[in-house]
Parts: sequence; C-alpha cells; structure tokens
Amino acid sequence: MRKDFYVFRHGETELNRQKRWQGSGTDCDLNAAGVRQAEELLEKFRGKKLEVIFSSPLIRARHTAEVVAGGLGLPVIVRENLRECFYGEAEGQPIADLAESCPEILNNWYNPAEKYLDIRFPGGESKKEARDRVLKELDALAAEPYQVAGAAIHGGTMGQLLNYYHVPYDKIPNCAALHLVYEDGNWRAEGGICSGTDKPMPTRSTAGRGAALIFP
Repeated sequence: MRKDFYVFRHGETELNRQKRWQGSGTDCDLNAAGVRQAEELLEKFRGKKLEVIFSSPLIRARHTAEVVAGGLGLPVIVRENLRECFYGEAEGQPIADLAESCPEILNNWYNPAEKYLDIRFPGGESKKEARDRVLKELDALAAEPYQVAGAAIHGGTMGQLLNYYHVPYDKIPNCAALHLVYEDGNWRAEGGICSGTDKPMPTRSTAGRGAALIFP
C-alpha cells in the first residue's frame, strides 16, 4: 500500500533572520515573515488530500504545522523524535562566530559524504544520531492509519534526509517541502514543493533514484 508524506521545514524565525544556529535547544516562534511563508505553503498543499499533520514539538515547527492544518481542517499530532538536531555549545550562536570557532564542523554539516556522519558540535548530537532518529520516526509514521500526511520538521534534519535519499541541494529555504513515498516497505523521494512563489520550480533529478527536490 502506497503512502505519501510531505516533509516540510518550518517558517522563518528571528534567529533564522539573524543568521544564528538554531537547534532543538534553542526554541523560538515564527516571525511575521515565517507566518506568511506558512500561509503560502498551506496554499501549495490544497488539493494534496492530506489527512493529518505531524510535527516536531518545537514551537517554530508546531506553529507552521498549525497554520497548514488549520487552513485544511486537519489535526496536528506532535512527535518528539521529529525535533531538530541538538547542537550543544553551538545553540543560538551566530553562524559567523561558528565559522571561526568550528570551521570544519560547520563547513561539513550538510556534506553528504559518509565520513562526516559522526561529526557533532561540542556537547551536541551527531549528524548520524539525528538522521537515524528521524528515519526511525518516519518508519513509525508509516504504520499510522493515514495515506497522505504532512510533517513539520527542521532544516538540519531535513538536510540529513536529503543526503540519505541522495537528493542534491544548495540550500533549504524555510517552508521547503520534500515529497516522500512509502511503498512495499521502502521509502523513496519523489519531488518537492516550496512556498514563496507561484512560478514553476526548477527540478533537480537524482542519479538512479528518480527523485527530485524543488526549491525557489
């Protein structure tokens, strides 16, 4: 039986705007731009026949989920394991400062190479720990009685999913969404949608997977 999941990043926060590193230990709500992005994402989801929105427990993801779910008349179900990676001492720090204090970690955080999976900021989760936590949760969600669902997550964990499914990307905009399909016991990435524009999105195909992610 096929199941469709639309995994999307939360809208913008003030810490995003200030270019600070924001993980599960740094929680803040959407700013006005973030709310608008969530409203634009809601419009992209109309016609997708969503039945439920799952969400990280962090307020920026929950607020995004609530905007989408509220507009579609759907419930929001919070799942703890959808939270962002915990970045330890890097939480809330300006990215410019991290570029000086932890350049190798920062520069390779979104690097898909296997050799970088175990890197972590001091006191934080590794990339692999965060990725495996979310992958395990996706398997649990696939067992839920829904055919089409959304899931509000975060840029860090979404980046690890993109790497895992071999989907190339340059950036992960707020409210970008990845379309995942669960079928015959396996997951695959099929494509994406993004808020913020009504123009057709460029598509990047992935070698051997037939997957694509769509960004502005």
